[in-house]
Amino acid sequence: MKIYLSGIFSEDSFADNVHHTLKRMDYSVFVSQEARNSQFFNSGLLWSVERVIKPNSIYQFEKTILKQVRAFKPDLFFSLTQQYSPSFLEELASLVKTRIIWWGDAPAEDKRLTLLSQHWSAIFLKDLNGVNKLKIVGCPAFLLDEAMNPDWHKPLAPQSSNSIIVAGNFYNFRQVLCQTLIDHGYQLDLYGPKYPRWSLPTIKKYHSGKYIVKEDKSRIFGSGLACLNSFNFYEGDSLNCRAFEIAGAAGLQLIEDRPAISRCFEPGTELLTFSTKDELIGLIERAQKNPSQMLKIREAGAKRALSHHTYQHRLTDIFKTIGV
Repeated sequence: MKIYLSGIFSEDSFADNVHHTLKRMDYSVFVSQEARNSQFFNSGLLWSVERVIKPNSIYQFEKTILKQVRAFKPDLFFSLTQQYSPSFLEELASLVKTRIIWWGDAPAEDKRLTLLSQHWSAIFLKDLNGVNKLKIVGCPAFLLDEAMNPDWHKPLAPQSSNSIIVAGNFYNFRQVLCQTLIDHGYQLDLYGPKYPRWSLPTIKKYHSGKYIVKEDKSRIFGSGLACLNSFNFYEGDSLNCRAFEIAGAAGLQLIEDRPAISRCFEPGTELLTFSTKDELIGLIERAQKNPSQMLKIREAGAKRALSHHTYQHRLTDIFKTIGV
C-alpha cells in the first residue's frame, strides 16, 4: 500500500512518530519535503492570508499536495491534524480512493469544515464527545487515542532528583497549577516551547527554555520525582500524547483526573490522578515518602504503554477499521 502522509513535521512530533512507525511497518510512504522541513507549509503567514482573501479556494500548500498526489498515485491519503479547504478535499476525493484523517488536537481546534467534510473515508479523534457529534451529521468518525513510540519513549533513567517535571505548552491553567506548587515550596523543572509573553514571572524564571524530544525527553521524565500532566480548558474527555509518553518512559505520572484515563490506564496502579489541590499535594508527599511503592507504579505504567499504547497499535487499528 502506498501512503501519502500529510502533516506538520518536526522532531518527535505527532507526524514524525506516525511517519517513523509506518516506515518500521514497511509501508511505502511519501512525505512532502516542503512539509517536513517547514512549519510555514501549513501554519504560516501565507496560509493565514489566503484563508482571509480566498476562504473557499484551494490554498497554495494544497496545490503542492495535489501535484505530488498526482505524481505518487497513493492508495491512501493519510492526514495528521491539518485543516483544508472544501475545494481541496473535493479535488482530492477524485484522485485518491481512501482518505483518512487522524486528528490529534481537541476537535475545537478545527476552525473551518475540515472534520465535518463528507469527503473523508474515516475520521479518527481522541475525544468521544467529538466522535458522537460528528456521527450526528453522518461523518465516519471513530475513537482513537494518541500513543507513544517505544523506539524513544522508553525507560532510560531512574529517579535521581526531587523535581516535578512539566513539559508542554504553558497555557493559563498549566501556569497557575505550576505556580500553586511553587508556592508550596516544590521544585519544578519546566520544558517546552517558549512561554507566552503574558506569562507569570515565576514561569519565566523556572522555564528551562528547552524543548525536549525523543530519548532526552524520556531521561528527564524518568529522572524526576514525578511528571505533572494537565489539560487546557478546551480539551474534552481525552488524553494528550504526554499521558502515553510519560508512562512509556517510566515516569511517575500525576495526571488531572478525567474519565478517559480509565479507558487506557488503571489509576492508582499505573499512574496517579488528582481532582483537587489537596489531592495533588497529597500525591507529591506520598511520592516523596514511598519511592519503592512509586517504582512499582512507574514500572506498571511503562508495561501498559508498551503493551497497548504504541503508534503501531494505533495504526493497526486504523488499517483494520478502513479494511486495508
